[in-house]
Amino acid sequence: MTYLYTFIFCFIIIYLFYFVIIINRKKGLETLKKGKQIEFFKKAYNLDFNKINIKKFANSLGLTNAFIMALTITIIEVFNNLIIKLLVGFVILIPLMLIMYKLLGLMYKKEGK
Repeated sequence: MTYLYTFIFCFIIIYLFYFVIIINRKKGLETLKKGKQIEFFKKAYNLDFNKINIKKFANSLGLTNAFIMALTITIIEVFNNLIIKLLVGFVILIPLMLIMYKLLGLMYKKEGK
């Protein structure tokens, strides 16, 4: 049960931080438009951000990133050894990012058409 609380706490904190810094500020959205994550989605999924609402995309990206980080933090809390935590975190983080970003890219690719 403590792992569920850890997940929920981390998810909320990470998303709120992202919301305050990126989504809620006009300067944050402008920075996001020029950032590497948007470039990744443009190149990998041929997304046209002129057709996509950037604020809605930023919100979806924030939820996705919060889920990825909260799940990774929750899973590595199971282990006690620092080196094992680092290895497990790395092994979990990379495939989770690829899967979640693919789902997000495909979802917005359908919306952009």
